[in-house]
Amino acid sequence: MNIELSTSEYKDLLDILHIADVVMSGHRREEDKRTKQQRTLIQKLYALAQGEGLNRLIAYNATAQLHVPTAEFEETSVAHRAIDEFSDHLFWDELIGRLTARDASQIAGGMDALNALNDHDRQAMEQPIRQRYIQEFSANGIANLLIVEGIGGGSLIKTSD
Repeated sequence: MNIELSTSEYKDLLDILHIADVVMSGHRREEDKRTKQQRTLIQKLYALAQGEGLNRLIAYNATAQLHVPTAEFEETSVAHRAIDEFSDHLFWDELIGRLTARDASQIAGGMDALNALNDHDRQAMEQPIRQRYIQEFSANGIANLLIVEGIGGGSLIKTSD
């Protein structure tokens, strides 16, 4: 298969590749074997930057033996702005969703009882709770969040490897 791209299109592809690479690997401390094939392809496509005279955007790191985005790429790329916006949205969505489920399960008599509700009843229970959190976080961000010691007892959530 041959694909022809203009230099501008290739720069856009670099943004897409970088977003994919960050999503697959950016939060990991160790290499994920499940994404080796995809990361190998990203490296192959990053390497093409050298032939196109775009080594100001992608450079070869001999120590790591990887093609990596340069500081110029990081500063000028749309990729990090998109990732930051997505991360911010995901943070608030997950925080509100988890707090809503926690509070609704307490009202319902536990998570099993909450999960036993039909969709309509569960949504009716969760909607006012969700709205309260949306209003609070829209007005104050995390300023009013506190950790209260000795309360909880829920299972721990693994946030990264």
